[in-house]
Amino acid sequence: MAAGVGLIVGLGMGAFARPWIKAGLRTDCRDRLFSHHLVLRMRSTRYAGHSTQPQVTHGQVMTSFAERFLQLANDRSPLCLGLDPSRELMRDWGLSDDARGLRRFCGVVMEAAADRIAVVKPQSSFFERLGPAGLSEMARAVARIREQRALSIIDCKRGDVIDTMEGYAEAMLGPDSGFGGDAMTVNAYLGFNALRPVLNRAAECDAAAFVIVRSSNPEGRSVQDARLGDGRAVADALADEITAFNTTLGNTIGPVGALVGATVDPIAANVLHRLPRSLILAPGVGVQGASLDDVRRNFGPAIDRTLPSVSRVILRHGPSPAALREAIDRYRDQAWRLAG
Repeated sequence: MAAGVGLIVGLGMGAFARPWIKAGLRTDCRDRLFSHHLVLRMRSTRYAGHSTQPQVTHGQVMTSFAERFLQLANDRSPLCLGLDPSRELMRDWGLSDDARGLRRFCGVVMEAAADRIAVVKPQSSFFERLGPAGLSEMARAVARIREQRALSIIDCKRGDVIDTMEGYAEAMLGPDSGFGGDAMTVNAYLGFNALRPVLNRAAECDAAAFVIVRSSNPEGRSVQDARLGDGRAVADALADEITAFNTTLGNTIGPVGALVGATVDPIAANVLHRLPRSLILAPGVGVQGASLDDVRRNFGPAIDRTLPSVSRVILRHGPSPAALREAIDRYRDQAWRLAG
């Protein structure tokens, strides 16, 4: 019995079966599932200050996460929609708090999002809480996001030692991963270098990893403001390491982005000056107190690389698809105006 318990405890998420690969969808990163109309329609946009030229390798057109996002931001707005099937929202929608309810919830949200949304961010905890059935629904949701030609960010905020991060990278990132995500969120509490397996895989698979630099919750400030021996704040040091990594890959926007909460004040937002080669994921718009006007005001140097993320303030309009579409359109149109 003890050996059995040890085996169960020792299994990390990266070791589990890959539901969408079992369904026959497994490919290699180099196959580039995203060689669709986004690649064919690359053109000059108001984001033209950043390179959006596709690369050609071994006869295949390859575009990075940043390139795909910039094109979608032009076509659909930069808005990121959080997919957060919390117990509270499921109850308010009149859905059963199980896998069937999850499937219905995600289906209605994605139907309303249609081709309006550039990026959808499933919050993995709300799927994980329902066990294996919930994880299968997250894989299904990520596949639906891809079908709708949007990008997925699996919001799992993983952070561990190097070997374990290798498993998380294989679980979350790229078309041949367990969940097939285009991007994931990570935390660097165990050290930035411990994230290397995820960062390297993001670069190899034209995916992205968003490292928490300044979180949207006030509890994070004491850690993020802590000073290192050289006088830099922890958040500033992380930003510098992100930029150093991206710089090794070229002079365009790299695969490592930063999570900087939309709730940060102007002083904390100064960290954005240290992130010239990163996309910025900005959660916290809506229920957590930030507005898109706050994003415009505080994210100035990075506004055309920012993904403002909105979740509950939109999702609470369900289960009516029409009401959801109206809320999505309202925030999408505001986000469209962020970059002028």
